[in-house]
Amino acid sequence: MRASKRSKSLQKSRKIEIEVLRPRGVDLSKKVFYVPDQDFNCIDGSNTIPFSFVNDDYCDCEDGSDEPGTSACSNAFFHCINSGHISLDIPSSRVNDNICDCCDGGDEYNSTADCMNICLELGKQAREEQQKQLELYEVGYGLWQQYSTQGKQMKENNKVQLENLKKFEVEEEKLSAEKEAIKNEAEEKENVVLAAYKSVKEEQMKKQEEIEMLQHQEMEKKNAAAAFQELDLDQDNVLTYQELQQFLKFDSNSDGRVSEEEAKFFLHMKDSMALEEFVSTGWMIMKPIYLMDKEPTTESPATNEVDKKTMDEIINVEENDDEEYNAMHDGALDDDMSDEEEDDESEKPPVFTPKETESTKPEEPQYDEETQKIVDAANEARKEHKLAVERLEKIREDIKQLQAFIDADFGSGDQFAVLKGQCFDFEDREYTYRFCPFDKASQISKSGGSDVNLGRWGSWAGPEENKYSKMRYDNGQLCWNGPARSVTVLLQCGTENKLLSSTEPNRCEYLFEFTTPASCSLHEDVNPVHQHTEL
Repeated sequence: MRASKRSKSLQKSRKIEIEVLRPRGVDLSKKVFYVPDQDFNCIDGSNTIPFSFVNDDYCDCEDGSDEPGTSACSNAFFHCINSGHISLDIPSSRVNDNICDCCDGGDEYNSTADCMNICLELGKQAREEQQKQLELYEVGYGLWQQYSTQGKQMKENNKVQLENLKKFEVEEEKLSAEKEAIKNEAEEKENVVLAAYKSVKEEQMKKQEEIEMLQHQEMEKKNAAAAFQELDLDQDNVLTYQELQQFLKFDSNSDGRVSEEEAKFFLHMKDSMALEEFVSTGWMIMKPIYLMDKEPTTESPATNEVDKKTMDEIINVEENDDEEYNAMHDGALDDDMSDEEEDDESEKPPVFTPKETESTKPEEPQYDEETQKIVDAANEARKEHKLAVERLEKIREDIKQLQAFIDADFGSGDQFAVLKGQCFDFEDREYTYRFCPFDKASQISKSGGSDVNLGRWGSWAGPEENKYSKMRYDNGQLCWNGPARSVTVLLQCGTENKLLSSTEPNRCEYLFEFTTPASCSLHEDVNPVHQHTEL
């Protein structure tokens, strides 16, 4: 049975050879080089041999043209006639290798391979597939025309909107300039009144500082008088060095006694010092040593011995000196009357810092009515100018985006414009891949976490004859110790917009397949099944 089939196949092959008068494996377009009653000239001109040497299983020509039907020449090609389907050229090394490469089995004429002639069946399948493709392209091209119409209309609409916005831009520029002029004028008036207000406030602050300085000086006099009363043991209003010797705190060398020299040091090397001189000069040098053993919470005995009437008079004078000061330092004077408020940081003068609460925090400056009106007017002018500037910036940003859309290359017929603003997903087991035409591509983990930016829209990347067949997205998120991620999108004709697949052929380089009617513009160029050249 097998021999019978093989015989029929060879008979058919010989019949075709006789009909076209050419050696086995020769393409019809090269038949002119093979003339049986003439010597054969190698096609590359490398040699001339008797025609009987053609297909004698020995390679005589450098280009292998003398052995189109055998495997003798490694660089030769065998032509499959494949009647009923598409003719094909295969490397001559595949001739008689027991593998059926030609659908008519012509390449295995001298092997044990049982090659069936299936060219008619394959041809039928190819024609059916071609018909499906033609129908697909017919539908796709209809959609392409709709996309093209929509894309062009979108650009036209944007052009109209752009012209309108440019008119608004001129109006807003004028309005913004007017608002700026009003703002500048209001700020000039504000600066004048605030400068005057500042001058008054500075004067008030200066006066306040002087009052506080006087208060501090009075407080120091009070503290000095209290200390004098404590140290003046005989209460004769004269402080002697003998009296100071009674206080071990003045023992400078820590030998357990206060020497005459040590005591006189605090009296400016004098034997004695009256109250007035002590307050003005002596207290300054004695104060650090005197206050060393004074605990803030311990009541000083000297305070109890001070003339209460004298102290009350001093306090009354201080309280009546300035009402604003008293309001700010409520209770501070009474607290400071007692030595229990004296701390051991004896070298620092008393500092009046009342505890700040919500109710005592300084408020924003309150101006007089006329000044406040001018300040309010300036604030309103600034607000109006800011709003005008923001409106102008928004218009300019819209103009920029519209112009970018108008200038964008959305295909030969603007058919890809309808895809802008849309996104399409493809899911595998771990990730969702998202493709947003003319924007970005990203990878979203199904287990959570932030999206990975695979690239931003870069350019069309197809070959010169069809550059709209590929898209390129670049400058994605950096890979660990690798390049920035990027995506190439292969565009195919289809009746719907769909992301078909996502692969990573190279590290951090992704490949998407996307079908869309926007790629069906070349339906008229779909290649039909080749007409057979042998018939």
